[in-house]
Amino acid sequence: MYRRAILAAAILAAIAASSCRRETALQVRYLPELVAKSHDVLPSTTIAILPVTGALASGEYRVGAIYNPDGSLRTSLAVRDVGALVTQAVARCLSDAGLKASIADSTPAGSRFTLATEIESIAVDKHFAAEQTIHGQYFTMVARVKLRFTLSSSGHPNLYSVTTNGIETEPPQPVGGEAFLPLETEPAESLSVAMSRAIGALVLQPDFRRALAG
Repeated sequence: MYRRAILAAAILAAIAASSCRRETALQVRYLPELVAKSHDVLPSTTIAILPVTGALASGEYRVGAIYNPDGSLRTSLAVRDVGALVTQAVARCLSDAGLKASIADSTPAGSRFTLATEIESIAVDKHFAAEQTIHGQYFTMVARVKLRFTLSSSGHPNLYSVTTNGIETEPPQPVGGEAFLPLETEPAESLSVAMSRAIGALVLQPDFRRALAG
């Protein structure tokens, strides 16, 4: 009887440990209409988009977690092969902006510019609180994406370089004493917003526009 009790306790402990290690792979997506004034603002010139690089570009890795009100881990959050997604998103963003963008492993003949992208950081955390509202359990969530872009031409291997940051904070900060409901409730959507902002921010850079026009 004593051994059975020990065995049952060990099984319950294993189940509890397993539940604490649960991991969710986030389905992140690019939101092409998110960044204002990023459409049809660049010259119609050719640019080759190189595959995204960096330690975070391929494979599966943890980017954050969801936490219970007491601070304990509820679910780990991960992304998988996000470099390919960012590569496609950058090409879409620059095409929408007016460039003739194409994805290539190296600078193709006839392409005036080449753009390299590196993922420097990507993270999202969601913290539940004990407070309950009419809309459910209160929480805070922050997603951050940091990208490094390097624009090159045939005569200038480092024509322009910039680091952009995309941030999404939920719920939005109060304005004039007025509080707002969360716009995004899921970590995948929050991270999608942050990623889209980091990519769209490149088009808004005045020096990037001048480099393409020069």
